[in-house]
Amino acid sequence: MSHHCHDHCHQHPDHDHHPATEGYYWRDYTGEIPEDAFPGGLDINQKPTYIGQADLKGVGVIPTSLYPGQLSMKLACDWKANYSNNGMKILCTSDPNSLSWVSTTAADLPLITAGKKLVIGGFQHTDTLNVGRVMHGGELVAGKVAGGMPGNTGLYYVGSEKENCVASYQILIQN
Repeated sequence: MSHHCHDHCHQHPDHDHHPATEGYYWRDYTGEIPEDAFPGGLDINQKPTYIGQADLKGVGVIPTSLYPGQLSMKLACDWKANYSNNGMKILCTSDPNSLSWVSTTAADLPLITAGKKLVIGGFQHTDTLNVGRVMHGGELVAGKVAGGMPGNTGLYYVGSEKENCVASYQILIQN
């Protein structure tokens, strides 16, 4: 049975919230970085990267690093880098101060994020994905955290052309 993004969106309790109430929103990514894009990391030259998401067929919508000018996104899944240009979006906000990165570990995530609203970065099957980031090879790269899955809350991201998992990272929250 294949899982499509919209099935999950509509089943998700946050589906009916208007983006303005969330403080962030996902815009279609067409190759141009919009002025309200939220910088999410740094590339090897310490230039800003952004947070993107794309649809991975049969899996869901996966958050990842977005590099200006890229034509497809690298998504972490099944321990490899998966490329997709389906439904590419970029994380944007009208108020960059409404979002912040909080350092955590997989074990401490429930404690550190208690009472806070995590940014929803996508869906994988029936799990909601949040957005995390970590240093890898001189870059600050974004990836996915299944924040609602106790015991499986590492950060999964693409680095060195494969999916990596780390237990210590930063997670994106709404202030």
